[in-house]
Amino acid sequence: MKQKISPKTNRKDNSWYLAFKFISLSFILTLSLNFAISITNIPNIIAAYTSKLFLNTLFGIDASVLLNADFPIIQTQNLTAIIIDLCSGKLEIAILFGIIFASFEKKTNYKIKGFAVGVLLLLIFNAIRISTTIYFFDSGNIQWSAIFHDLLFRMFLVIIIVTYYAIWYYYDLPRKSKA
Repeated sequence: MKQKISPKTNRKDNSWYLAFKFISLSFILTLSLNFAISITNIPNIIAAYTSKLFLNTLFGIDASVLLNADFPIIQTQNLTAIIIDLCSGKLEIAILFGIIFASFEKKTNYKIKGFAVGVLLLLIFNAIRISTTIYFFDSGNIQWSAIFHDLLFRMFLVIIIVTYYAIWYYYDLPRKSKA
């Protein structure tokens, strides 16, 4: 005799499967892109030059970018900052890629546009984060710079990515009309 499964149980089991599928796929995609962009310094260079731009325009600090063999360097009158991989936004871009392209119920065009806009926002917020940290270091306020460096990095990773993804994901959902 066949055992009948209730629709509620089926939906619950399906939700676990979809969550597992999303988490697994986003993990694989994140690792893949993180590996691919870890072999280039382009995100580091972009982070250095955009941060230099923000240092000049937001804080009035004259800064220059030096490209050495390993990582770009932002130099001010009082500080030399090396833009290593963790500062470059590579990890954030890879995570954003993973979660957007693992959203299997969204159309590919929507994913591509969402990822492009997300990367642009990440680059802007990353430059603000780096330039703010350098500003506090440059002005000699070591305590504030350490707080900004550590706190903004963690907040940036979690809040910016999660908020952007939630807005991106729910923006595409059908709306109820007010009739």
